[in-house]
Amino acid sequence: MSENCFCQLASGSKGNALYVKGGDTAVLFDCGLSGRELERRMADRELDPTSLSAVVVSHEHTDHVSGAGIVCRRFGIPLFITEATFAGSTKKLGKTKAMDVEIMVCGTRFTVGSMEIHPFSISHDAADASGFRVTTGGSVLGVATDLGVAGHLVKEHLSGCDALVMESNHDPDLLYANPNYPWPLKQRVRSRVGHLSNEEAATLLDDLDRSRLKHLVLAHLSEENNTPDLALEAAYSVLNGSNTSITAAKQHLPTSVFSF
Repeated sequence: MSENCFCQLASGSKGNALYVKGGDTAVLFDCGLSGRELERRMADRELDPTSLSAVVVSHEHTDHVSGAGIVCRRFGIPLFITEATFAGSTKKLGKTKAMDVEIMVCGTRFTVGSMEIHPFSISHDAADASGFRVTTGGSVLGVATDLGVAGHLVKEHLSGCDALVMESNHDPDLLYANPNYPWPLKQRVRSRVGHLSNEEAATLLDDLDRSRLKHLVLAHLSEENNTPDLALEAAYSVLNGSNTSITAAKQHLPTSVFSF
């Protein structure tokens, strides 16, 4: 396995988890899976959960945090989380007194082993939602999977990356035609604190410095309001002719393990 690699273990409204390894350090970004399911998916990709050094949480929504406390207690590893996110997550995390909780601050870098992590603020309907710029061994991974709008700060942190995990949540036509979504929910998804559409994700991608970009994983695709083909089509409209590999992450199946 490459010294620097990542795998999107789950992506979507039913649970999210991203494995990132740099050198001898492995970190889990978000954990909305049960401990058993996380271990099963890691085993499917020959990843060792006992090698995890930390869990880092982006925000307090259940699909990102529900399994984080279980994993931290089971493997005796710290949880990195902002103060506001921690306050909104205590019931979902479980026995927090039995955990090593490290408070991170958006805009302030911190290190876990050989990995430097720079959390940055994103626009989402959560207390203090974060994206991440992860640097290890001279390589850079950008992560932003829940954001309603991509401003200058997001573009700054996602530019010049070797790999990106980026939201491409919905197709507006499918969303508006969906009879299962009430109008307020449709408005929430399309708002500045909701989720990026395929076209918005493509626009963001077009605005980035992609000179180093080798891998793009499209994340948090809606199972009802999107399809992998639509999300990939929008991304290909920007990256066609480049050497960047593009993958649409799935809810129930991990991606390949990508080197970066």
